[in-house]
Amino acid sequence: MAEARVYFELLAQPDRVEGIARLLWRRGRLHPHVLVYCPDEAFMRALDERLWTIHPESFLAHAMASSEAEANAVQPILLATRICRDNAPSVLINGGLEVPPDIAGFAHIVDFVDGWDERLKQAARARFRTYRHMGLEPTYLGRKR
Repeated sequence: MAEARVYFELLAQPDRVEGIARLLWRRGRLHPHVLVYCPDEAFMRALDERLWTIHPESFLAHAMASSEAEANAVQPILLATRICRDNAPSVLINGGLEVPPDIAGFAHIVDFVDGWDERLKQAARARFRTYRHMGLEPTYLGRKR
């Protein structure tokens, strides 16, 4: 099995929900199946709401993971508070402050550096080191708008 490629992006604003929504708008349509790992229900619901309003003329097709695997399977972007493989995602976007559990099998993992808060910056550095300890070599992509 090929190793995942891990990318770190510097958030251009202090709102992680907004940063992930913008990333999905820019790149989410390039990958047929994406899983967004959300740290909790409140984050997941806020991101769900933002994805409906990210662009005035359209929205990003997505769903919050449910207990129905068949319903999840057809979603191009799946938001979940657990690692869920129902939509056969090749891309994992980490919305949390820790490396998600069970990341094996993803082709790409996207994580973030929150440059606005020292505590969040330190958490990103810890995740970077954790990925390295897992044998993955993260790539820093810098600031994204």
